[in-house]
Amino acid sequence: MAENLRTEYGFRANATGYITPAEANAWFDDLRAKVAIKKGRAFGLMVDIRGQKANPPETQEIIKQAMGWLRQNGMVRSTVVLDSAVARLMMVRMAKQSGVYQWERYLDASKDSDWETKAIDWIVHGHEPSKEEDAAA
Repeated sequence: MAENLRTEYGFRANATGYITPAEANAWFDDLRAKVAIKKGRAFGLMVDIRGQKANPPETQEIIKQAMGWLRQNGMVRSTVVLDSAVARLMMVRMAKQSGVYQWERYLDASKDSDWETKAIDWIVHGHEPSKEEDAAA
C-alpha cells in the first residue's frame, strides 16, 4: 500500500510491493487532498518505490495521471528512489509520457548509499545527481 507523508520540502510517497488500481486511486486522492492544502505553493516530492513489483497497466495509468497533475499543481522537482533497472525504465517512460521528465531524477538505492541526501539536494536546491543513465531510456 502506498502512503503520503508531509515533509519540510513537500511530500514523500512510499510505495512498495504490488499496487492495485484501487490502492493507486486511494493514494492519488490522498495526495490531491494534501497538495490542495498548499494552495498552489511550490513543493518537492520524493517517491520511494524500493521493492516495488510490476504493477498492472491500470495502476501505471493512474500514476502517470498523478505525475502530470502534481506538476500542474505546484511540484517543482521530484526524485524517485528505486532499486531495480526495470523500475527505473518504467518510471522514466512514464515521466516522459506525462511531461515531468525534465523535473524528475532517479536514484538507485541499491547502488548508492547516499541516495537520500542526493534526493533531497535535488528537490530542495536543484543539485543535479546525474541523468546520464537515462539518456538511452
